[in-house]
Amino acid sequence: MNASHQEQVQQQRIFADKCRRLHSHLSNTKALLQEIGEYNRTKWPVHYPLARIARANQGAQSSTGLRRTNSMLNSDSTLVDAMAPVPLRRTLTADDFSDSEVNGDELRAGVDPDSVGRLLDPSDLSVLKLDLRLSYHSDSDVMGSLEESSISRLFDERLLQCEMHIDKLIARVTDKSSKILVTGDLNAGKSTLVNALIRKDILPFDQQPCTMLFCEIVDASLNGGVEEVHAIPDIAAYNRNDSLTFAKITMSDLEDIVMENSDHYQQLKIYTNDCHSDKQSLLHNGVVDVALIDSPGLNRDSLKTTQLFARQEEIDVVVFVVNAENHFTLSGQDFLLNAGKEKAHIFIVVNRFDAIRRKDRCERMILDQIRELSPLTYEERGELVHFVSAHEQLADQQNGTSEATSFADMERCLRSFTLEQRFKSKLAPAQRYAMNVLFDIQYLAAENVATATKRIQEINAALREGMPKYETLLQERTETSRRAEAVLDGGCLEVRRHTTAHLTNTTHHLQDVAEKVSYPGLLSLWSYAESVLLTVVRHLEHEVSECDRFACFTIHQARQELSRLEAARRVLEEATSPRNAPKSNGSFASITAVSDDDSALLKPTATPPPAGMWNSDLSASFTASQIASVGSISNELDTIQLELSDFIDLDFSHNWGALTSISASASLTLFASKSMVGNMLTLLKLSSTMGPNTARRLVVAGAALVGLGSVFYILSDMDGTVRRKLSSRVSLMLDNEGFVEFHAERLTTETSRAIRPFVWHLQHTFQRMVEAEEHRRADHLRRRHVAQDSQIYFDELRAKAQELAGAVRAVSIDANMC
Repeated sequence: MNASHQEQVQQQRIFADKCRRLHSHLSNTKALLQEIGEYNRTKWPVHYPLARIARANQGAQSSTGLRRTNSMLNSDSTLVDAMAPVPLRRTLTADDFSDSEVNGDELRAGVDPDSVGRLLDPSDLSVLKLDLRLSYHSDSDVMGSLEESSISRLFDERLLQCEMHIDKLIARVTDKSSKILVTGDLNAGKSTLVNALIRKDILPFDQQPCTMLFCEIVDASLNGGVEEVHAIPDIAAYNRNDSLTFAKITMSDLEDIVMENSDHYQQLKIYTNDCHSDKQSLLHNGVVDVALIDSPGLNRDSLKTTQLFARQEEIDVVVFVVNAENHFTLSGQDFLLNAGKEKAHIFIVVNRFDAIRRKDRCERMILDQIRELSPLTYEERGELVHFVSAHEQLADQQNGTSEATSFADMERCLRSFTLEQRFKSKLAPAQRYAMNVLFDIQYLAAENVATATKRIQEINAALREGMPKYETLLQERTETSRRAEAVLDGGCLEVRRHTTAHLTNTTHHLQDVAEKVSYPGLLSLWSYAESVLLTVVRHLEHEVSECDRFACFTIHQARQELSRLEAARRVLEEATSPRNAPKSNGSFASITAVSDDDSALLKPTATPPPAGMWNSDLSASFTASQIASVGSISNELDTIQLELSDFIDLDFSHNWGALTSISASASLTLFASKSMVGNMLTLLKLSSTMGPNTARRLVVAGAALVGLGSVFYILSDMDGTVRRKLSSRVSLMLDNEGFVEFHAERLTTETSRAIRPFVWHLQHTFQRMVEAEEHRRADHLRRRHVAQDSQIYFDELRAKAQELAGAVRAVSIDANMC
């Protein structure tokens, strides 16, 4: 007796240690899921092999109407072997999947996955598998049409569901009691089976479905030995010591509430005494507190079915009741598939077996279904699958007759599974779920490592391919910028040279212009002087306009040269830019004029005039106002007035040659004539006889004659004097004012202002092309850095999951020890 007690204490100690370790591993698994979720949301959307998984699922289901649970286990596995991981398999790419001839048998035989390709099997993902279709029995695949961001959100939601389920598993592992859920299809005899197990007619039963809510039956010792029925409106707030959290009902009202539930209670909790000994009682067993939970039928309505699916996650042992007349319905199959994600062993009771005529055929068909739905349950079918008649057993108990052997075996096996094999019934589901999660993490980590590696290779290839284009773009930008600046500088220099030479020549030949004005006579001398001055000014304005037109044509030529550079840039852009990249707007028409109050951008004609044609015909296309409004060509000319000095020229140097010629001619005439010589000799003789006064008078008379001659000469040359004086004064005035330098600088500046925007635009579009290419390269580098980080992260994640899976697997012990 003492040895047996010590062994029991030792088993309890070992079991408690397993619970503690498993609790720690579940917490670490949840932390790993949270880490993956955070990484999925903020850094790298986890790659999910949707199309291939959907195709694999369709192939798996096309062979049979039943779907096998994702056990990841071989059919001959023991409990300890059930937790051993299969070799990690990497997925195929979408292109490789159809070409792969590797099957799961080769992997299970130990073939290296990397040596035969990457294989995807329908059982590769179990817990983290997304719902790929609209429903379990629909062939509509909607996941393939979703974007990566949508898939990422679905995966994130799936991770959150797994985290919540792990929380429930942690609660189950830490809970010292055990909960047994009795479920099945409508009218399968679930309530009758519960009554037969507790040997009391407590729950109502009928030929029609009658259970409308969950009914939990526990030993009355948990309620101070008092038998009561508590109707609970909110399970989360229930406290048996707080009467406000439940309503007491009598046994007479129990049937109405169970069948109708008009007050919409969430659950009934029934405290009852069991008069059987600890070795016979399931509720009062002396080892652990056990609760029997009767549930509504699976296919009563969608709400009840959803509640039942959610409730099984909180349950340690599932007793699935099958009507022997109906076998497994579709809703029953879905429930077992969902429960099989964590529970490898389902306790199955085939009820109403006494009504079957060909029992061997019925048993064979049901076992075939179980083999597909839950392979490990089928492997241990002698302990987990029982064919009984609960109604017949309940009648025998009420009549006091001996119990049926099949029912007694079922009751013994259920007690053993719940109490003696607590690791298998209570801890193994949590361990199995954690192992499945960790296997899924390893699988997805391997898939994402391969995806990140492929992405890195693609980015490296894109960078290598784009480098020559980038270098060509940089060279063309430099060369085009140099040529554009040369066009600008050359145009400005040409305009400056031409203006300086042209206006300098003009100011030095103003007298030639004045000579074109006809002289009306001495009486109109003032008007003549005004006409000469006006003609000179107009001539200067005309010559300045000629310089303006030359600048216009120079600008046009520069623009045509820049247009050719722009066309070459567009060709380069088409060659270097990706197809879907936006093209830059390189049209010169989009450039706004750079202008002040009195300047505007030159607009060239379709066909430029020939070089050297600087005549008035150009004014039809190019005008001075298109460069800059000249206004007054000179401030000094605006204020110039006629002066008296403009009519008097005492400088005879310009006529010295003429006077010399006249004197020489007069002397020759005088001395060449014999009479004149004689007359001169006579005058000399007379002068010697004259007195001083007479000689003086003669001198005065001669001087008077000379003065009159000079005045006559001045009056006769008055038009030339006016032309000379005015042209000289205007020329000197313009030189002092810096007329030539001013207009040379003005036209050079205006030419630069007219050409510079096009140069800037060309340089700017080239710079935008370079920046766009640099942005693409920077984006490639950023994406490569993210892919490299993700490659490292998922590789480390796979190692973490593998290590944690080993720790979870180490919790497994022999079934006989717990």
